[in-house]
Amino acid sequence: MSVVCGVIKDNQVAISCDTQANCGSLILSAAHRINSTKLLKVNGSIIGIVGWSAVSDMIEHLIISNEKLFQFADRMEIFSSLLRLHQEMKENYYLETNEEDDQPVESNQLSAIIINKNGLFSTASYREVNQYRTYWAIGAGNQLALGAMHALYDKPFTAKEIAEAGVLAAVEFEESCGLPLQTEVLNLTNNSMKLTWGHK
Repeated sequence: MSVVCGVIKDNQVAISCDTQANCGSLILSAAHRINSTKLLKVNGSIIGIVGWSAVSDMIEHLIISNEKLFQFADRMEIFSSLLRLHQEMKENYYLETNEEDDQPVESNQLSAIIINKNGLFSTASYREVNQYRTYWAIGAGNQLALGAMHALYDKPFTAKEIAEAGVLAAVEFEESCGLPLQTEVLNLTNNSMKLTWGHK
């Protein structure tokens, strides 16, 4: 498991993650693994993925082979892209879509935070998409990360500093997260929240 944090503040949006991988009780740190990044870039967006590394590899391969599938300008465009990605992952990447007996729809096994010039978004395995005004965290230690970011958000810290504080809190207390962390920052468009907030 992993932790990914996203923060919007002062016309910037930041995403930060740990770099540890886990195979049961085995810890695989960035000191040993070259492909330790959990942040993928495509079409002006940055995606931070938690969960199965097989799913992350699927997304990375699709970015390389078919980047036009990834259109993330707003909440509903992300949702539409996830529908297309699900079909591709199921047909060509042998995606296992079952998680629970009472699940409402097929799972794409993907949990991610997405940032771009239009804002901060998250998606979970049933393709639900949320957009955030301030900050969010996913993965192991996400509650620890949310608490740390909540404590700092109204104080004089940047989006980058707050996102990194969230990751550091998770790393401190959650065994499946580990340093070093990785962070990216983008500038928001002036009217990004107006453009992408969606239906009320």
